[in-house]
Amino acid sequence: MQIDFEKIDARVRAMKEDLIRDVQRWVAVPSVKSEAREDMPYGEENARMLDLALETARSYGFETRNIDYYAGDVSLGGGEQTMGMLAHLDVVPVGEGWTHAPFGGEISDGKIFGRGTIDDKGPALCALYAMRAVRDAGVPLRDGVRLIFGCDEETGMSDMIHYAAKVKMPDYGFSPDAYFPLINIEKGGLNVELTFHGAGEADAEIPIYEIYAGERPNVVPAFAKAIVGTRSVSTAELEARVAAHAEKARQKLAVRDLGDGRAEISAEGVLSHGSLPELGVNAAGVLLIALEALGAGGGVKPALRMMVEKLGMEPDGASLGIQCEDALSHNLSCNLGIVRWDGEDFSSTLDIRYPLCASEGELMAKIFAAVAPYGAQARNIGGHTPLHVPAEHKIVRGLLKVYNELTGEKAEPMAIGGGTYSRMMSNTVAFGAVFPDQEDCCHVADEYIVIDRMMEATRIYAHAIAELASGNIT
Repeated sequence: MQIDFEKIDARVRAMKEDLIRDVQRWVAVPSVKSEAREDMPYGEENARMLDLALETARSYGFETRNIDYYAGDVSLGGGEQTMGMLAHLDVVPVGEGWTHAPFGGEISDGKIFGRGTIDDKGPALCALYAMRAVRDAGVPLRDGVRLIFGCDEETGMSDMIHYAAKVKMPDYGFSPDAYFPLINIEKGGLNVELTFHGAGEADAEIPIYEIYAGERPNVVPAFAKAIVGTRSVSTAELEARVAAHAEKARQKLAVRDLGDGRAEISAEGVLSHGSLPELGVNAAGVLLIALEALGAGGGVKPALRMMVEKLGMEPDGASLGIQCEDALSHNLSCNLGIVRWDGEDFSSTLDIRYPLCASEGELMAKIFAAVAPYGAQARNIGGHTPLHVPAEHKIVRGLLKVYNELTGEKAEPMAIGGGTYSRMMSNTVAFGAVFPDQEDCCHVADEYIVIDRMMEATRIYAHAIAELASGNIT
């Protein structure tokens, strides 16, 4: 079928200012999951965000549905099969270190800044605008096209489970929530909780009363703190010891006197996505290593020793005995996302992304063997198996054809550690919107989307819809 791609491209260019404006409007809604309310399973802000997204699509002439505020969808045309695009409207917490307003949508240096600009509100709008361009260009479609907006991608994807129970899922498609050129393999995911019951008020020169780090397993924490006792060591002496360790370890640590014989030791790291822990600096690891080096302890001492000896700052689980890799899906990653100690009970949560060559059972057995000698327990609190869509499938071939033709590259599919909506629908891969030469600012402070690249992604998505939904690629 002949497709007028020049007409599609002209429509994409003409919508640039509208797209920028909509990204700013969407980013202004702080759609972090919160306490459920009546008819709002992920909280008021997520419900408000879904209303805004569907209202935006309706204003451009599309049919929409709200599926109980778990998710919503936007439809174009119909046919025996449906091409789907799965994007999400929820965002991770802001975290520390921002220099731009997290929900301000500020434009600077050709970028729009704000939480959700690249993960995933900006790309979701790219997909919506691609649908507009294809429709306005009059491309005849054999298959229907459906854009699905979810509201719980960051914390479990229960939205898609509910959606699939209510609505037939599309037959094939992509999620604009990762990287170009194309991801056809997503590593398996495993969340593991390590727990330890404290040994009581054991004597210690610097007793630890509390440790707090991280909010979510899939985020490398940028801040961590511990409340310690200073009755046996002055605050000034503690400050000197912490400063000496910080200089030696080349890490950022600080001490604050809380009075009443207590002080706070805090650690500063660098936020990053939990699937790429090597790109961040884990403040929890920085703090635990510092506490161990200071000889701090009390009832948490055995757990502290375990965390330093079996995790530390490692991004690959080597000391836990779970390091592994294969040619297709590469290496295992391990992120220490959450740490808690309340004076009696210690817990920490690991976010592990594992390659095709590993399995949950094998990993759990090795982790248990590593932590049991310290008196700790290891519990599997959730996970998913790896995703692999063969390179021969039409969705892989078709999307790569479009990408390579428009960019002049000769790219091949790749594997990632992150988990996307692709695993929630058959024959689905992740496709953009971060280009190979771009910084990945997903989940980090000062998240942004580059405006020119946003327009380029919209053009690629429009061509992909036209090629695949028209039946040109089978």
